[in-house]
Order: sequence, then structure tokens, then C-alpha cells
Amino acid sequence: MTRACATLTLFLGLPQGTMGFASSFSACRSQASAAPRTALLRGCRVWGRTSSSRSSSSSERQPLRHLRRRRSEGLVASLSTKGEREGHPATEEEAQLPQQLSSVPESQRRHQQQPQQPRSKRGTTRKRLTSTGGLKSLPIVTPSIELLSHASRRSKKVSQDMLIKNARNRSRKWVAERMDMLGKATSKPLRDIIRQYKHQLPILHPFEATLADLTVRAREKTGERTLQSVLDDVNDFRKVALEISKSAAREGKLGEKKSEIMQTMDAGYSRMEDHFLTNGSVLEDLTEIQKSLRSLPIVQLHLPTVVLVGAPNVGKSSIVRAVSTGTPEVNSYPFTTRGMALGHMFHPETNARYQIMDTPGVLSRPDGERNEMEALTLASMQHLPTAVIFVMDLSGHSGHLSSLENQMQVRHELRRRFPRRPWLDVVSKADLPRLELEKAKEALPEGYLDLSTLDGTGVDELKTRLFEMYEIIERILAPPPDVQR
Repeated sequence: MTRACATLTLFLGLPQGTMGFASSFSACRSQASAAPRTALLRGCRVWGRTSSSRSSSSSERQPLRHLRRRRSEGLVASLSTKGEREGHPATEEEAQLPQQLSSVPESQRRHQQQPQQPRSKRGTTRKRLTSTGGLKSLPIVTPSIELLSHASRRSKKVSQDMLIKNARNRSRKWVAERMDMLGKATSKPLRDIIRQYKHQLPILHPFEATLADLTVRAREKTGERTLQSVLDDVNDFRKVALEISKSAAREGKLGEKKSEIMQTMDAGYSRMEDHFLTNGSVLEDLTEIQKSLRSLPIVQLHLPTVVLVGAPNVGKSSIVRAVSTGTPEVNSYPFTTRGMALGHMFHPETNARYQIMDTPGVLSRPDGERNEMEALTLASMQHLPTAVIFVMDLSGHSGHLSSLENQMQVRHELRRRFPRRPWLDVVSKADLPRLELEKAKEALPEGYLDLSTLDGTGVDELKTRLFEMYEIIERILAPPPDVQR
């Protein structure tokens, strides 16, 4: 870890012996999972128990992939604003900067700036997941008709207790047990689903938690119901089904004649069927949300990643296609109007695999006006172990919202927000004529790279710079040298 910190310190141009960043990086394992809790289940009671803590000796025996995941979170924590500024007093200019770029409302920023670990039902801290893919483990919702059919079959398998000689008493017990089984077979699966949602969502990896929150919020904007309201309705639906079965069981125990007892049982089945046919659509609502969440693409945290950031229509996806080996994947998100290209590059000597992805455009505007697509871009920079390529277009063909002035404002905001990320400025579409080019160049940061994916200008140089950025992240993600392989 010391070698990784020293390497990154040299890359960032810090003086030798600088300990602020190294100390924050060393403490990042305990801080990395303390990310903002998703707003999906505001006010929900968290279920589940914490796992027992492991000794230091057992943690050393963990598989290397777990070490890489922990170190990937360490990179995120050490490169975030909080990790960057620990031990380093903010400058006067930084103190006057606007609040963190995000689409989170003002009322939630205090919670973001002072993140807390999710707590279990007993009040003990539960650790967040250190890898993505947690949404894939969300429970699959059984359709209402299928659930009722399965419950009915289970209840009808209950046999009479032939040891009871009195026919009336035997029928009473039989009907009560069948109705009790019907209620349990309909209630327990729904209760388990609700508990799994309330257990899984608060411990998601911070990036996936952001994606899930954005997905649900986008549904709300289209008039769909919130996840919390759907879960509440599913719980109410479960309680009504359980009460129907209990009521039928009580009535069956009070029957005087066998025929009356059997009629009570038939009436219980009929009421349960009416309940499922009338109100079972709430399960379909939960199914739609579950499909949206489980279909979100998974980002591989153990692979070094570079994200392309910039204003809309500046050529980010073209750059991904130009430098990728093979055809890039297109990751689609429910809250975006366009897919995100995810390409892969292979090191020419080691054949190591890396990721490069474009992100939705970011505009220069207040936080409250940012949409879900911009929030996705900011989340990828904040919660993933990434280096950044900021893409600019000086051709004037990207629209009035992507003027040079607006692009530079976005660039300065993001650079101030993430001052220690490995960073490269790229000017795209270098083959096009640019008006007042010399004046525009005066506003550009030093060390930018001219690039054209049309005639190949700067593509080879970009690949070289990309591999340098990848190697920086790879050294930090690598397990410590004292770990036996």
C-alpha cells in the first residue's frame, strides 16, 4: 500500500513525504463503504443482522479478488473530495466553491456529507457490499395467480386427523388447518420478499445504490408509484390475505354441522380468490420495478476504468469506438435516453484488460436542475475507481448549451471536485475548421491533446496516455506485495 501511495503521490506532483493523502488512503478501507444511503427506502425499518467480524489473520487469507474489490473501494475513497482533503486545509478559493455536483436535493446533502453505515434491526452496523451485482440478488416476485394456485394446492394436501372419532370435531380441525395453510402459503413468500428488499437495498455498493435510486425516481417522474409505496401495498395485501384465512379458520371451528363447516371452507377459498383477482395487480407493480433494477448493467470494479466526461455531443462515444478492441458494448439504463458505450482495451505486452466508457453529457447549471443522466456521470466519477478524460469540442457544432464557455465551466467544476483523479484533457474533432482558434486555445488548460477520430489525429497518442492512466489505477488495485499468491 505504501508503494501504491508513493506512486500516486509522484504522479500528482506532491512533495516527497506528503502524508495527508497516504493517511487518508490507509484509512479508506473503513470509510469506503460509508457512502450516501440510497433514497429508495426513506424511513424504512432495516431488517437483517450483521455478520460476525473477522480477525486480521482470516482477512489475510481472503481470495485475491476480495482484496482487489476492497482496494478498488479504497481508491474511490482516497480520490474523493473527503479523502483528498483530510489533513489538507481548504484553500480560500476552494472554500468558496459551490456544493458537490449531484442531482441530490438540498435536504439530503447533509446526509451525504456525513454518511452513515446502514444498521440492522438490532441497531448494529451492517457493511455495504464491496462489489457490484447486488441488484441481481433481489428476489423474483411470483405472479399473483401463480402464488394463489400454489397456496391452494398446498392447503388441499392437508389431510384429516382420523384419530379424532367425532366427525364434527374432525371437520373443524381439518378446515382450520387448511385455512391456516392457505394463509401461510400466501403470506410467507410476500413477507420474505419485503424483508429481502429492505435488507438488500441499504447495503448495495454506492454506485449501484445510485443507479437504483435514479431508476426509481425516473419512474416516479412518469407517474409511476414509488418503490416504498408499492412495498407498503404488498405488505397490506399480505396482511389482508392472512386475515381472510384466519377468519375462515375461526368460523370453521364454530360450525355446528359438517355441511356448515365445509361451506365455511369454500367461502374462505372464494374470498381469497376474489382478493387476489381484485388487488393482485400490486404484485405486478413490484415485478416491473424488480425487472428494471435487475436489468441494470454491472460495472466490473476489479478492472481499471477510464470514463470520458464532457458536454453533450462532443464526440465521447466516437472516441470509445476508436480506441476499443472490438465493438464496444452499449449499456442501457431506464432513466437515460441513450445507451452508454463500454469498450475494452488490452495491454500490448501484458494483455491485461481495461475498461473505457463514455458518460452522458454534463451541462453547466445549478444542482437542482440536473437530470438523472448527469447524476449517472457524477456517480461514476465519485463511486468507481476511475481516471478521467475530459472531452471538449471547439468546432461550435455541439449546440449552444455546449459552447466553449459552458464547457470550460463544467471542466473547472469537475476538476475542483476531483482534484486528484488521473486526468487528461482532450480536444475532439480536430479535423474540423475552428473559428477564432487561437483565442479559444488561450482558454484551454495546459497539456491538452488534439484528437480526430475521423483522420486518426492523436489516436495513437491517446492510447499511450490511456495505458499510463490504467497502470496508475492498476498499481493501486493490486494486492499488497506481502500477500501470498
